[in-house]
Amino acid sequence: MGMQSYQSLVNFLITLILGTVFLMIVVSRFNSVIMAVVLQGLFLVALCTVLGWATGIREMYIAALLTLVVKAGIIPYVLNKAVNRVSTNREVEAFLNMKMTLMLDVCLIFISYLATGQVIGEGSGLIHEALPAAISLMLIGLFLMINRKFPIMQVVGLVVMENGIFLAGLGTTNGMPLVIELGIFMDILVGVLIMGVLVFRINQSFDTVDTRNLRNLRG
Repeated sequence: MGMQSYQSLVNFLITLILGTVFLMIVVSRFNSVIMAVVLQGLFLVALCTVLGWATGIREMYIAALLTLVVKAGIIPYVLNKAVNRVSTNREVEAFLNMKMTLMLDVCLIFISYLATGQVIGEGSGLIHEALPAAISLMLIGLFLMINRKFPIMQVVGLVVMENGIFLAGLGTTNGMPLVIELGIFMDILVGVLIMGVLVFRINQSFDTVDTRNLRNLRG
């Protein structure tokens, strides 16, 4: 694979990763959101594999395997089980309408590319493509946590933010040290499991997990 083909493939995968965030925004059902989480994980797996093949860094293959198991396997499974147990309404609701949400997300992406461009300058290479997309993922993940009414979407936002951190590590260092990657994977997995249990317990106690209704519990 030539350098130009490699760069084009990397750019394409990063674009797909960023595109899955918009899929999470525009879909109206939780099952589709979970599928977008799976797709985002699979695209990260493909990116790790391509980087491992191009750079010869064997740890990238281990990172790809961990990403496949955790982000495209265990986490979507836990999210799906949580949705099945606590919600009969599979519709995704937000505080802002779709038009406003898309406009804000586009603005966040524009700000990310503008800000990182001031830091790393113009040019080509993995960092110039991965870092702006990574910052975009982190900002949009945070926005998902704020804008969605169902607590499981807060978990999805957390996963998107972590994927942004992971992508930033790939772009700036050609892969973080394996021990750090293992620590991050374990942290996010434990966090998702705990949040899944909490959502289930909240539903048992109050018969709802809608954040609008839970606000009425404040003293």
